[in-house]
Amino acid sequence: MEKNSNSRKSKTNASYWIIASIAVLALILSVIVYLQSPKKAGSEVDTRSVTLIDVGFDTPVTLQATCSEDEFNKYLEIVKETFTECNELFDVYHTYDDHVSLMEINQNAHDKAIEVDPRIIEVLNEAFKAHEINPKFDVSQGNLIQVWKQQFDAETPALPDPQDIQQAINPDSMNAIKVDGNTIQLTNDQVALDFGAIAKGYTTQLAAQKLEEAGFTSGFINAGGNIVLVGQKVDGSEWRIGVQDPESNGSVLTFITDQATSLVTSGDYQRYMEIDGKRYAHIIDPATGYPSEYMRSVTVINDKSVYCDAMSTALFSVSVEEGLALCEQYDLQAIWIVDKGSLDLPADFQTEQFDIYATDQIKNQIQIKQK
Repeated sequence: MEKNSNSRKSKTNASYWIIASIAVLALILSVIVYLQSPKKAGSEVDTRSVTLIDVGFDTPVTLQATCSEDEFNKYLEIVKETFTECNELFDVYHTYDDHVSLMEINQNAHDKAIEVDPRIIEVLNEAFKAHEINPKFDVSQGNLIQVWKQQFDAETPALPDPQDIQQAINPDSMNAIKVDGNTIQLTNDQVALDFGAIAKGYTTQLAAQKLEEAGFTSGFINAGGNIVLVGQKVDGSEWRIGVQDPESNGSVLTFITDQATSLVTSGDYQRYMEIDGKRYAHIIDPATGYPSEYMRSVTVINDKSVYCDAMSTALFSVSVEEGLALCEQYDLQAIWIVDKGSLDLPADFQTEQFDIYATDQIKNQIQIKQK
């Protein structure tokens, strides 16, 4: 009996050793396989963000995406290339050897039609549409813009001479821009193109389209307040976009959405000069030749960033009441911020400093920031 018992113990011990050996061997093989086939560097999915400061338009451009590092680097190159190219095309201060910029058009297109990059034609077509909705959106008033820009950039800002303002206004407006295929001709010597009120919106939208074609599925581009949301957030939560407080660097309200969309804000705090205690914004009303003074800011929400950019400028140049009517007519969504008590119109929202108005469809998506 003792012999049989010892025999069984030996067999049991042998079985344990065999099992243990197999387990160790499996672990060694797993390590070998892992070492021979490791994860590619940069393949881990995460939320990444970079702000570019050297791609033009005098504004920082932020890209945020939930993706791998390799994918993010690819997307970042797309954004850099798109903004750099468009900045050169829409440049009113420089000419280039390999393509026609707005400066070259303004210098040479009065005598003959000039062939241009199709992207310039695309922007012009969008500008014509916005001008039809509100004639105060006018990209043909480049000379008027320059009269004011010289004062904004001066070491000691001052109001332009009223005579200079009147002489700079282009009376033919957009009618003096003739487009035929990919050619442009300016039929009035006072016409000068300036895409400052639409270029960032177009470029941001174009970059987002290219990103989606490259596989981009979740994130956003923010080009100095021109925001394009792409896809839904990976964690299923809603997008929460702050609208800036005109008197501080923080936000005064949050716009909440679970849909990909675009937002563009035009405000008197973005670029302005103060003379004798009065603020003059950079958005010029072509009807008067002077900066608009109806509001502190207006934010437009729409699927098309180029449309948002144009219409935020257009709405900034009319009263809130006129803007609400335009939005209802053209199914446009917007948020206005004005100084408290400055309008004889019941506010939809209020803070200590501001009255806030919004189109009906988005009122339930607005959350006022509590101090």
